[in-house]
Amino acid sequence: MGQFNFKNKTEHASTSHPEWLGVSSAIGRMANTWSGRYDIAAFAGPDAADGHPAFFNPLTSEIEVNVEKCFGNGVAPSEISNIDLRDTQYEFPRATGAVFHEAMHARFSSWDLGKAQIDLKPSEFRALIGLEEGRIERQGLEIFPSNAAFLRSCAVEIVLADLDNVVADSDTVMAADIAALTLARVDAGSVEEEDVAELRSVIAEKLGADRLAKMREIWIKAQDHRLHDNATAMYDLAREWVSIVDEAAEENGDAKSDEAGTPADGAGGMPSEFAKIIAKALAESADSATIGAFNDLADVQMSEEWAEAVKDMASKSKENKEASDAANDVFGTGTTEMKDKNPTSSKLVEERAPLGSERSAAVKLAQLLEKAKYRDRDATEVASIIPPGRLRTRAAVQGAALKSKGIMTQVAPWRQTKRKHVDDPTLSIGVMVDISGSMGEAMEPMASVAWILSEATRRVQGRAAMVYYGNNVFPTLKPGQHLDHVKVYSAPDMTEKFDKAFKALNGGLNLLNGSGARLLVVVSDGEYTDPEQTAARRWLTACERDGVGVLWLSFPSRYGGVISAERIVAGHKAVLQIITNDLAVSATAIGSAAVRALSAAN
Repeated sequence: MGQFNFKNKTEHASTSHPEWLGVSSAIGRMANTWSGRYDIAAFAGPDAADGHPAFFNPLTSEIEVNVEKCFGNGVAPSEISNIDLRDTQYEFPRATGAVFHEAMHARFSSWDLGKAQIDLKPSEFRALIGLEEGRIERQGLEIFPSNAAFLRSCAVEIVLADLDNVVADSDTVMAADIAALTLARVDAGSVEEEDVAELRSVIAEKLGADRLAKMREIWIKAQDHRLHDNATAMYDLAREWVSIVDEAAEENGDAKSDEAGTPADGAGGMPSEFAKIIAKALAESADSATIGAFNDLADVQMSEEWAEAVKDMASKSKENKEASDAANDVFGTGTTEMKDKNPTSSKLVEERAPLGSERSAAVKLAQLLEKAKYRDRDATEVASIIPPGRLRTRAAVQGAALKSKGIMTQVAPWRQTKRKHVDDPTLSIGVMVDISGSMGEAMEPMASVAWILSEATRRVQGRAAMVYYGNNVFPTLKPGQHLDHVKVYSAPDMTEKFDKAFKALNGGLNLLNGSGARLLVVVSDGEYTDPEQTAARRWLTACERDGVGVLWLSFPSRYGGVISAERIVAGHKAVLQIITNDLAVSATAIGSAAVRALSAAN
């Protein structure tokens, strides 16, 4: 790679490609996470990194990434805009490895680059830079061992494709440079021995096995250097390195380190026979590293997914236990007993038979719910060797690598989601009604809505449960029961126990872990304390995760609660519907909103 910029470039990277700003931002986030810093800015684009795949500039605290060299030609920004997410990193392992490498420079290469250039001869500084490559990867993998496969994926295929850093007029110097960039990485843990076996043989023949063994001792000492802000202790290692290389150059009749030019210095010309041999060995190494890295990535990805699954299971287990306890607490007793056990100021102020308009509204709502429950419920992700679907870049590259090795097998690079309808899905609806003081004006229409939802659910053979929540939570409809009267409660409470109310409904109806069409209906203005707002957003996220539709009904009042409800549902799939006293209009609106909420849960 371009290592970290040693040309004292002080100007900031160009920002002439606005379409890549999202990718740049994502790379910046992941680089800051890995580097343990907060000030790293990233620039990604087709002309970034001065033609190198990537580099870190310590003078501007910028990482530049050439998207064509790291991600490949023709990759659209929209495909990689979330590269900071682990799944996307597995789709673009070479680029991920390149960013990780530069982030390790940002973390560990904090010594004075300018001072080193002054203190050392050009050949010694070049040796220091080469030794630093393995050092920062060795240090980085001690902290992030699961990133080894990403480094392996990019180390040979990208690093040594950047030939400006390794081709020199002296075959001996070139062999030494490549040894520092490949063989040293075996000891760093970012490249496997099988990847560089052919290279090792070619380099050992040019440098001599004994000299190569001495050079290995040098790079191992360099990799153990832990004074990240002071490289002076590595100066002697760089000088010893140059001495060994010059000894081999004299024996081979080649130019010594300070006499060898590079194409970047204006030298170059036709490659030597040795350079051609090295190029062939590099190609073999690239193929081996690519295939090996994909196997490693598959193992690491599976391990991470298993670990995440275990974590999720533990979290689910805790979540289910809390839901079960809350359901037993709320639904295990009658309404009167519950209110005596956990006092609330709310009182039943009216109980009456439903009006004709309410019955009519329930019929209309039932008709809409009947359609809403027949929706795509089961989703299966399948891989395919042909489009359509989303291109799995990692699998596509794996197929190409296997083919280049003569291994003819079909890799399925396309991924798509197939859905099927459930024959007779059960509709489960959990209803939460806010009885805090700010809801006082809305209690009459909310009572009507509660009965209409209950009746409509019964008509489509669904299951419903309903709780009212304020200072505490009490049930007005236990799971599977039917609300036969319209019950109007007062709303004098000073707070809202949203968290407990949701847990009770989840435990009673098995909303998050159940099957069939599931809908959570929240009847509230959203005027909550900070902890309850946080809980509300957390449970909305859980509903999205587990395929539960969320319909949030709010009623405009003098408190302006609609605004608070909007803030809570912002960024979620929940459907916010404002209702009025006009039951016929509200029933149709609620039904349409329920359809949207259930569809959004897919």
